[in-house]
Amino acid sequence: MTIIIPLAGYGTRLRPFTYETPKPLLWVAGDTVLGWIFKSISSLPISTIVLVIGYKGEEIMEWVNVNYPELNIRWVMQKDSKGLGHAIWLAGKDIPRNEDVLIYLGDTVFDVDWQEISSKDKNLIGVKEVSNPRRFGVAKVEDGEIIDVVEKPENPSSNLAIVGLYYIKEWNSLFPYLDTTIQKDIKTKGEYQLTDSYRMILEEKDVILEPLYVKGWFDCGTKMSLLETNAYLLENFQENRIEADWINNPCYINNSARIKDSIIGPNVSIGSGSVIENSFIENSIIWNDVNIINSYINESIIGNRVEIRNSRGIFHLATDSLIIGKEEK
Repeated sequence: MTIIIPLAGYGTRLRPFTYETPKPLLWVAGDTVLGWIFKSISSLPISTIVLVIGYKGEEIMEWVNVNYPELNIRWVMQKDSKGLGHAIWLAGKDIPRNEDVLIYLGDTVFDVDWQEISSKDKNLIGVKEVSNPRRFGVAKVEDGEIIDVVEKPENPSSNLAIVGLYYIKEWNSLFPYLDTTIQKDIKTKGEYQLTDSYRMILEEKDVILEPLYVKGWFDCGTKMSLLETNAYLLENFQENRIEADWINNPCYINNSARIKDSIIGPNVSIGSGSVIENSFIENSIIWNDVNIINSYINESIIGNRVEIRNSRGIFHLATDSLIIGKEEK
């Protein structure tokens, strides 16, 4: 099986953090987003992982080569942002046509039954019910089969969002349609969309597509969704929790962090070398070498080497920021 993970996005909704750090390497629940993806797929029979990179691609390459040297990685550069369909087309040109392929969007973490995927001799599209389907690609299902897919429709035919997980049983069942999309310059909303290629499949009725209902779907594309992902991963996958009267689990606290006279949690991740004193922190991600003194922090993302003193509230602070409030007497 080949895994395609597109990672070329700019992460504009996660600025200021993505000015310095590419979105796949943002820190969440004790690891990077990409690290959690690799953990998620580790049980699959993988032959090759194709990583499509663009913005800050060299940093992603360096991180993967250092932390996952055992993986068989093929790198593909997407120089221009032309849409998901274009990224997958670039990645797929050299994949054998009889190969099984899994497409896993690189800014997303899934909780899914991988055994269900590997045991099915079907083409699958991951879906989940949502309250506002107009924000997403949408799938319409009848009698257990997908009969239509539309990218961000004004009038959705269902509430099943396409979550960014696709399983293709033999690459030849998708790639020719993807190639047609590119060669005929078929675009939706100015970009090459994967959904357009799938619509061709459905129109020709050549391949049966079935829905894969995912248990958990966490888009790490915004600050709030990153915090929600942090909470879910801590609750469901965090190992070796620290048990103490000053911790409201679930939390991740790096062994080199120092906590003094503080209450931590719930849903807090604290990175290496950080110091927390006389403070209360909940629902937040604290990166490395952060100092928080005499403060209350909630629903915040705090970058590396930030210092916060005598402050309270919600903060989203990039690397080397400084916040000093008025000291209470």
